[in-house]
Amino acid sequence: MGKADIAVKNWLGNNERFADLFNGIVFGIVFGGRQVIRPEELENMDRETDIIVPGKDGERKGVQRYRDLVKRWRKKVDLAVLACEAQNNVNYAMPVRNMTQDGLSYTDQIRALWQKREQERKNGHRMKKLTGEEYLSRFGKDDRIFPVITLVFYYDVKKWDGAQELYDMFEIDTELKEAEVLKRYIPNYRINLIDAGNMEHLERFETDLQQVFGMLQCRGEKQKLQKYIQDNRHFFECVDVETYQVMLEFLQSRKIMKNIILTEKEDKIDMCKAMDDWYADAVREGRKAGEELGRADGLAKGRAEGRMEGRKAIIISMLSKGLSAEEIKNYTNGTDEEIECARKEMGN
Repeated sequence: MGKADIAVKNWLGNNERFADLFNGIVFGIVFGGRQVIRPEELENMDRETDIIVPGKDGERKGVQRYRDLVKRWRKKVDLAVLACEAQNNVNYAMPVRNMTQDGLSYTDQIRALWQKREQERKNGHRMKKLTGEEYLSRFGKDDRIFPVITLVFYYDVKKWDGAQELYDMFEIDTELKEAEVLKRYIPNYRINLIDAGNMEHLERFETDLQQVFGMLQCRGEKQKLQKYIQDNRHFFECVDVETYQVMLEFLQSRKIMKNIILTEKEDKIDMCKAMDDWYADAVREGRKAGEELGRADGLAKGRAEGRMEGRKAIIISMLSKGLSAEEIKNYTNGTDEEIECARKEMGN
């Protein structure tokens, strides 16, 4: 697991944020984001699930899976198992993967109930006599398990182009009448996909999920991103380091962070200032490079060529800082041809 994965999972694992995510997604339409799940009602569960499966040859084999995040939602009694899988790339087998994990979660609940019954029996508690069917099932007729809800939190820039349900993974000719008959007997399984960069109804979220989801909608558009951050200064002027690091992973940019590491000593970061400094550095470095090249030739022709080379150096510096073509033209009065020439010189 890479550092980026760990940072995102730790960030989402915060109980307030985790509850807000489920409230906004699962209960958002009916309850409008109201706090149905409260942070204090969540308990961390073991992310590892493993069962022993008898093989055809009589040998017992272990099946083991790890969840990214899994919590028990309980009030006076258990209500549900809530899980979240963080994805920074498309998993084309996600329906089967999630279905397997959910199935193991249910199996684990059944096993836990049976183990509890066995332990109580060993401790001398009076137990209801089991029928043969219950004993073979290792599950009592009146036993109950809790629903498992899994969200897939996808945060890559690329649009999710994988299957979103089990039926999407089948190669069935839907024009055949037999296909409709098959579907009646094949249970479907749908993943609960969250495309973090294309969220709607951000008002349903009460934590910083609202601002982060809004920021992700500006990915790849530097001016739009800067404007969004400035319009939401009340939040972005005081961002905790953990959230800031996760935002950079979502934006897939480490350039701002390099500046922050050198200047920030506190546990809060002014992202508005970081963005302003980032843009200012790009312009300043470009102008400096241009002036140095311009001074290299004192002749009139040399000055003209120096200015052209200087502007090219400015453009190259700005491109390396991630500025868009539109922003570069605003700062330098450069042409599309000059920007394209600079790109080619950089090897892009």
